[in-house]
Amino acid sequence: MSTIYSSVEWGCRKNEQNFFDKARTMMYDSKLPKSCWGYAIKAAAFLHNRIPCTNIDDHTPYELKYSTKPDLSKIRIFGCDAYVKVADTQRRKLDPKSKKMIFIGYSSMGYRVMDPVTRRITFSRNVRFDEKKIISDKLSATPNIENQEDTSDLGEETETDIKLEETERAIDDKYPEFRRSQRERRLPARYPFNEALSATNEELTYNEIKFLPEEKQSNWNNSMDEEMLSMEKNKVGDLVELPEEKQPITCKWIFKRKRHGKYSLV
Repeated sequence: MSTIYSSVEWGCRKNEQNFFDKARTMMYDSKLPKSCWGYAIKAAAFLHNRIPCTNIDDHTPYELKYSTKPDLSKIRIFGCDAYVKVADTQRRKLDPKSKKMIFIGYSSMGYRVMDPVTRRITFSRNVRFDEKKIISDKLSATPNIENQEDTSDLGEETETDIKLEETERAIDDKYPEFRRSQRERRLPARYPFNEALSATNEELTYNEIKFLPEEKQSNWNNSMDEEMLSMEKNKVGDLVELPEEKQPITCKWIFKRKRHGKYSLV
């Protein structure tokens, strides 16, 4: 038995509440949009497994499971600037050597970072951090990302070629992304993020449109419905069962704004 409205008395619910408290603090400090809530939970789980607990004699959960102390040198401030190295094959000689991103967590493949313009999530092992600076308050204000080549004034930065433990895969799978709040986050009219996003990104994927405002998401969803109805009307194909030992050909949605000319959008 437990006191009414006191679910935190349950051990599992109390542990869950600890994750939420950590994630809520990181979200508030980083000023990231609520769509990043799931990544904050994953980062909170990563940190929780490396924090000593009094009920296990001040050991960490990581230490009890793997019989070794965790490497804390990989810990970074959630939401800080992250300058990701651009591969030599993906840039020209005079192009910047790094790209400014936002640090949002850890993975077995490296650090998890987000592009502040396209909101695309990528992973990288070659990252420089500026933990004195949070850029999320300018997440939608600057349409063009600032690439840094001269890093002499970046504050307390470290460059690490990391090899995170395979155990982070379990953390990523254990805490799926949370459903985003229905409340729309509105920015001042002086921030032309939506227009800049349409102008600077010729193509968007299905996962990328999830980060757009609800109105723009609705427009793209309507376009998909119209496309499917058109295919059914024109009898593009028939729905059949896949024969045995046959592999289907996969496909994906690509969203692109049509133009009248070079600069005028339809």
